[in-house]
Amino acid sequence: MKIGFFGKHNAFALEMFRRLQLDYSRDEFSKWQPGEEAPSTELEVIIAFDRVVSTEIEAQAKLGLIQMASAGYEGVDVDAATKAGVWVGSAPTTKTGNGESVAEVAVLLMLAASRRLNEELSFTHGTPQDRSEKLQENMALFGKTACIVGLGGIGDLLIERLRGFGMILTGVDDHPEHAPNGVRAYRRHELKIAAAAADYVVLAIPGTTENEDMIDGTVLAAMKKNAVLVNVGRGTLVDEPALLAAVKSGHLFGAGLDVVKDEPVSEENPLLSEPRIFVTPHIAGSTDVMLDGTLRYLGEVLAEYRNGLRSAGIINDPINPRVLLREPFNGDKSHNKSSLVAAG
Repeated sequence: MKIGFFGKHNAFALEMFRRLQLDYSRDEFSKWQPGEEAPSTELEVIIAFDRVVSTEIEAQAKLGLIQMASAGYEGVDVDAATKAGVWVGSAPTTKTGNGESVAEVAVLLMLAASRRLNEELSFTHGTPQDRSEKLQENMALFGKTACIVGLGGIGDLLIERLRGFGMILTGVDDHPEHAPNGVRAYRRHELKIAAAAADYVVLAIPGTTENEDMIDGTVLAAMKKNAVLVNVGRGTLVDEPALLAAVKSGHLFGAGLDVVKDEPVSEENPLLSEPRIFVTPHIAGSTDVMLDGTLRYLGEVLAEYRNGLRSAGIINDPINPRVLLREPFNGDKSHNKSSLVAAG
């Protein structure tokens, strides 16, 4: 097969490309990144890290599958792909190690914001600052309430980890009846109610149009005094000026963000000027576990595609697919298309 590998050529992506070439040496691989033209117009599969727009889809007459290397697929023009008869697949967090990796960083961000890590490290690194004479206690997770927005793969894995910290756990989801045992779940329209009762609000959902700026000024105002917001979903979920104002005013204790609206995050981003906001550069999923798991999953997808089988991560249903794919005989391949499923 002719397989294209599309996305920014960072070290993580290049290592994945290298290993795919080694593992599937019978296939013909080529790579390109945003701003470049595709090296061929005869690609059969595109493995993507980045946005795949309609013009790129239309230029590939033999393309049958766009397979994302992550759980998020909001960058793909799914409507254009479906109209062209092209399947679109995500890489579910529960099958790649992404969920475990992102859940760990969510805990890291909760702790970093709670312990004012930016401020404390400034003293370690010798930055000239004076400790305030006013008592400013760091917060412990023990006994606090964490509300996980999005009870999908990442949300459920995060809940497992937070139980060990002795936290009270709640969630917000389109399907609250699927919440893990011991987790009080709210529906989407009850977000403000859930946020008002939580010391931590953690976002683990995709950046769909429906979810854009779901954490706006009204939700932030509804949050508990001295609460912490953590985002490991997508930067589009949060009204960033409103978040900055909520932290600067002292209403929120702080925030931990692995994602921002404009990535890669620049030094001029005003979020970086606030020491109570701890920002990491969208690295939550970039681990050895996720690399190995994603390669394994992509291998399964390619094998299924060759055999005319529809993989578990397919998210669309072309009426006239260029390549016919059938459901496996031995599995239920139902797909959760909720807008409050796990991101990554």
